[in-house]
Amino acid sequence: MDTHELLALLVRHREQLRQWLDEDQYRHFLAMTERLREVGDDPERAGMAVMAIVRALWPVPDEAGVLAELLHADHRSIVTATTVPTSEAVLAALEELYAAPAAGEPDRTEAEAADPIAADPIAADPVAADPVAAVIAAARRRLLTAPSRAAAPAGSPAAGDGPADVIVLADPEDGPRSPEFQFDPDTGQPRDIVVRINRILLADRDPWGAADWWLGRNSWLGGPPASLLGRVPDDRLADAALALVEEGGR
Repeated sequence: MDTHELLALLVRHREQLRQWLDEDQYRHFLAMTERLREVGDDPERAGMAVMAIVRALWPVPDEAGVLAELLHADHRSIVTATTVPTSEAVLAALEELYAAPAAGEPDRTEAEAADPIAADPIAADPVAADPVAAVIAAARRRLLTAPSRAAAPAGSPAAGDGPADVIVLADPEDGPRSPEFQFDPDTGQPRDIVVRINRILLADRDPWGAADWWLGRNSWLGGPPASLLGRVPDDRLADAALALVEEGGR
């Protein structure tokens, strides 16, 4: 199975996985999936990471269909058929898997369940027919729900001194938006540590990836980096960003 297809499959069944796996098992499954962020462009390492993900699914019941079939497949063939996933696809899948509600927790409002297209205009995009594009689109929708402000004009103090200083996301409804966590609540200017890390993450080239790093759960830091601003040393945040860049060959 192609690695992108596997990620899309896991995302589609994320709610069932939360029911089939207890908390410790689901955390282990997430940790194994995180390994895909460290494979670089090495197909062999990607294959071993996929194998670790499959092994983490051992509690999945036999009636789980294609997921259960993975447990009984020829593991050697799984490894040899593995492709190296794009970093964006891995990050997008992890965002969805981390956000999956535990058993009994609501995932969507009744309005969204009744009419997901009306409740979510981005879902009407034709790319949703592509499993990988759908995963990426879902992650972007989640990022756009974070508190944000209209992007400042280039050259203004709130826009920073360089193009990578402040993350700007293209919202199809509200235009360019900058996630609010980037700004000092007292001065309204970009935080120094945010500018420093945004430059490391090349936020001008990959604003969605940079936003996902800030707003997604980070296993090394123990939470979303944006929520840890002012709570952990700035250098520790920067080290975590550097580690990602070094692993991904950015």
